[in-house]
Amino acid sequence: MSYLKDKMDVEHIRETSDRALDLMSQHNVIPSPSNYQVWYEYASEGNMSLNKTIDEMIKKNNSFTSKLSNNLFERFFSMDQEQNAVTHAGQGIQTELAKISKAVRVINNGTVKYNTVLSDSLRGLDDIQGGSEMKNIISDLMENTKEMALGNNSAQQKLQESAKTVQKLQAALEAVRQESLTDMLTNIGNRKSFEENLKKAIHDANKNDGDLCLIIGDIDFFKKFNDTWGHHVGDQVLKAVAHSIKTRVGDVGTTARYGGEEFVILLPDSTMEDALELSEVVRLSISQRSMKRKSTGERIGKITCSFGVAKYRINEHRNEFLERADAALYRSKSNGRNQVTVEDDSSPNVVKIA
Repeated sequence: MSYLKDKMDVEHIRETSDRALDLMSQHNVIPSPSNYQVWYEYASEGNMSLNKTIDEMIKKNNSFTSKLSNNLFERFFSMDQEQNAVTHAGQGIQTELAKISKAVRVINNGTVKYNTVLSDSLRGLDDIQGGSEMKNIISDLMENTKEMALGNNSAQQKLQESAKTVQKLQAALEAVRQESLTDMLTNIGNRKSFEENLKKAIHDANKNDGDLCLIIGDIDFFKKFNDTWGHHVGDQVLKAVAHSIKTRVGDVGTTARYGGEEFVILLPDSTMEDALELSEVVRLSISQRSMKRKSTGERIGKITCSFGVAKYRINEHRNEFLERADAALYRSKSNGRNQVTVEDDSSPNVVKIA
C-alpha cells in the first residue's frame, strides 16, 4: 500500500490507464508523458475542474493540439502559473514601493527648499528699512508656500494611489494562493493544502513535543454508487460528505479532500481519544444523512464512510505517520466498512447503522 491509502487495486489502475489511452487515441492526443498525466487524471475523475474543462472542449469539438495539450498541463499540473502570479505581484509591489519612495523624496526635498527660503527670508527681516522690501519677502514666502503645498498634495495623492495598488496586488496574490489550496468541487482544502498543513503541524509537534493526530476517511462503495447513479449525483455526495466533515471538525483541525472520495482531517494538539471521538461524530453524521437526487427527489440511500486514525510519533518521517493511518483505514474496509479503526488496534471501534 502507498502512504495515505491506495484503495485502488491493480485491476482498477489498469482499467483507468486503459481508458486514458483509449481516450487519447479517440481524440488524437500525442502520447507524451505530460499528456498521459492529464488524461489519466481525467479518466480517474479525480479532478473535477479538469474533467469539466475537457468535457467542454469535447462538446465544442476542439482539437487537442500540442499547444492546447500543453496549456492543459500547465494549468492543472504545472506550478508555473502560480509562480508567475507570485512573481508578477512581487514585481508590482516593488514598483509601487519605488513610487512611494520617490514621492517621499519629493516631499522631503520640498520641505528642505521651503525651510531654506524661510530661513533666508527671516534673516532678511533684520535688514529691512522699507515696506516694499517687506512686501517682497512676504510675497516670496507666500509663493514658495503655495508651491510646496501643491507639491505635497500631489505627492500625497500619489502615495494614496500607490497604497491602493499595493493592496489590490496583495489581494490578487492571496486569491491565487487560496484558489491553489482549495478543492473546487467541495470547497474544502485540497491535497496541496493538506501537505502544507501536515508539514507545519509535524514541525510544531516536534518543536513543542505536542500531540498530533490524523484521520483518513473514505466513502464506502463510492465507485459502485457513482456508476449506478451517475457523476452528478456522485458530486452531490462528495459535497455532502465534505460539508459534514468540515462542520463537525470546525476550528479544532483542518480538513481536505485528498483525491477522489478520500478525505483527511489533521488535528494538532489533539490526543488519540479526542481524534477517536471526533471520528465517530463525523461517521455518524454522514451515515445519518438522507440523500435524495436533486433533479427528481428520488431517494438514493444512505452514505457511509470508513476511517483510520493514527497519532504522530515525535521525529518520525511523515510517510510512516501516513502509512499507519492508511493501514488503519484498510482494516476498517476489510472488517465491514462504516467504522473507525485506530492504528495497531485489531478491535476497531464500530457503530453499525441499520
